[in-house]
Amino acid sequence: MCFKSLTTAFLLIGFVIFSKPLIAQESEIQAFSDIVEQIAENSDEELDYTSLYETLIQYYNDPIDLNLTNAEQLDRLMFLTFFQARSIIKYRDKFNGFKSIYELQFVDGIDQQTLKFLLNFVTVMSNLPSQPADLKRWVKHGKHVVFVRTQFTVQPKAGYQEVPDSILLMNPDKNRYLGSPYKLYTRYRYNYKDKLYWGITAEKDAGEEFFRGSQPYGFDYYSAHLQVNQLGPLKTAILGDYQVEFGQGLTLWSGMSFGKSTNPINIIKKGRGIARYGSTNESDFLRGQAASFSLGKFTITEFVSHKSLDARMESDSSYEEDEEYVTNFLNTGYHRTPSEISVKNNVKQTIYGGHIAYKGEWLLLGITTAAMHLSKPLTHSGALYNMFEFAGTNMMNMGIHYTAYKGNFSFFGESSMSNNLGYASLNAVNFTPAPEVNLSILHRYFGNDYQSIYAAPFSESNKAFNESGLYVGAVIYPMKRVRLDLYADMWKYPWLKYGVSAPSMGREYFAQLNYSPTRYVDMFARIKYETKQRNNSATEFGVHDLSSYSTRKIRYHISMNPGSGFSLKTRLEWVHYRFDDGDAEEGFLIYQDVAYRFYRIPLQLTARIGIHNTDTYNARLYAWEPDVLYAFSVPAYYDKGTRLIFLVKYSISDNLDFWFRIANSFYYNKTTISSGLDEISGKNKTDINIQLRYNF
Repeated sequence: MCFKSLTTAFLLIGFVIFSKPLIAQESEIQAFSDIVEQIAENSDEELDYTSLYETLIQYYNDPIDLNLTNAEQLDRLMFLTFFQARSIIKYRDKFNGFKSIYELQFVDGIDQQTLKFLLNFVTVMSNLPSQPADLKRWVKHGKHVVFVRTQFTVQPKAGYQEVPDSILLMNPDKNRYLGSPYKLYTRYRYNYKDKLYWGITAEKDAGEEFFRGSQPYGFDYYSAHLQVNQLGPLKTAILGDYQVEFGQGLTLWSGMSFGKSTNPINIIKKGRGIARYGSTNESDFLRGQAASFSLGKFTITEFVSHKSLDARMESDSSYEEDEEYVTNFLNTGYHRTPSEISVKNNVKQTIYGGHIAYKGEWLLLGITTAAMHLSKPLTHSGALYNMFEFAGTNMMNMGIHYTAYKGNFSFFGESSMSNNLGYASLNAVNFTPAPEVNLSILHRYFGNDYQSIYAAPFSESNKAFNESGLYVGAVIYPMKRVRLDLYADMWKYPWLKYGVSAPSMGREYFAQLNYSPTRYVDMFARIKYETKQRNNSATEFGVHDLSSYSTRKIRYHISMNPGSGFSLKTRLEWVHYRFDDGDAEEGFLIYQDVAYRFYRIPLQLTARIGIHNTDTYNARLYAWEPDVLYAFSVPAYYDKGTRLIFLVKYSISDNLDFWFRIANSFYYNKTTISSGLDEISGKNKTDINIQLRYNF
């Protein structure tokens, strides 16, 4: 490790620790980013958090009235646990309503960090009369928002270099991208409170053509939706693109899903039922029509979807007329080269089904059924590890889910079966044995042969088959302003997996100590240990032996609002990776964030300097980065280098906001970055984002 880099790291930490804490107010984008980062920071991949941002922005602009809300609406604030949402309602009922939002600090289970987040999204305005449904008012008095963004890499990539025609004729796919290096994104949204929504999203990825060649209609991807809520017995109706989220994600769940997080007891999934979709993931959504109706204690939902999927095709002479079949689906959404364009929209997918839910005083029961039809049959490679995976054109799932809560206990779970009689089940309990202790226990069993259309249950593998496990989590408040988060997860894979030629197992342990000495200072120290198994490539003959590999990570993080418009974040993280009895592979990451919000001009500045040094890619580390609104960056930090980020937000007027972001990675030991068509010659990679938002 570099001594100079470590010295710089500790100097940065010292700067934060000895800064004088003063009162400060969070900006809009900082509040959103802090919440999403806390929810998503256990993830080692870049997901699309658009739906989560949209929910937060909606309630930031139109706060939830604590005296008129219910637990289901509070559940949409995903940083709230199931217990916290119901504790708020219990407190309100006990004291005949809230007189001030600051009473939240007296609610059981609301810690200081949660309170700081929650104050951005709630209000007390119960003296205002509720308004009857009025479609004319909904259409006329809502809010319009338009976003336009471009992203590009400054250094030229191999895929954009000029290539002689003779070489293109020999190998047209591996020598160039057909489009420009600019990524383009635009979206329009309209909403009237939480009653009426419509919107359009369009995106062109870097390398895709624009109004020419394979994209004569401009953008490569378009999405649109219209949603109406609370119109008589009609709870929700949607036309266009939407998501479905029922139960615990085992039978049908196409929306964003989180598993293990830094809150060990927030493991229950709080599905939205049907909800509009406007993100840029080009595969995990439904397209068509859906509606939910409230009939007393029952809610009935139906949905129909028909859309095209990207798929790689082959033909088989054993079928009549050399019928084509699908070898695999591609979910990247990239259509930059001839081969990527050739897989676009090759298969039609139809999904339809329904859901019935009963909500009593302490019990929620639901039944979900869904069926899928593909226009071309799907097959698999015949490898032993995927012999139980779905093949054919038709699939069906049916499941039942429940949530029961009484006093300090809540039980929830879901059991589901596919049409091949594959079975899966998940069951859990949350309970509070003492005001200072919250516990969760979750057991899951997903059969090798269980098949699902869209599923996202709590799991280690992010899949709904071939896994059984037991999770235990706890949140303990040993003293004021201190919180201890703990969890242990142990699992088995009863059948083979890709790269694992025998049944395998793994376990993970997590401990985090959180300390908030004042309202304006939060810090935590964390240790996480994980061990899994995979094939040992050194095996010379026969079936590969399985060997264990382990990862140990230690992190210290401190966030401060030292006043006068400043906010500071410092992180130091170390990783230790070892495969079998091999040599240890280690690394560290340190970064310092400094944000400043001017009071006399509508300008916000954010900067990060990061230093990383890892022995190998196996010892990589991940960190959420500051970015423009609705853009998400969680890159891997590896090798020896630095990462510099500078983000500007300027409000040109009351209706117009401007963002500019530049991020540079410098690698000391590299002469090229990335590979293939994305290869960059040199040690630097610089990315630029420019975005405008117009409200009217």
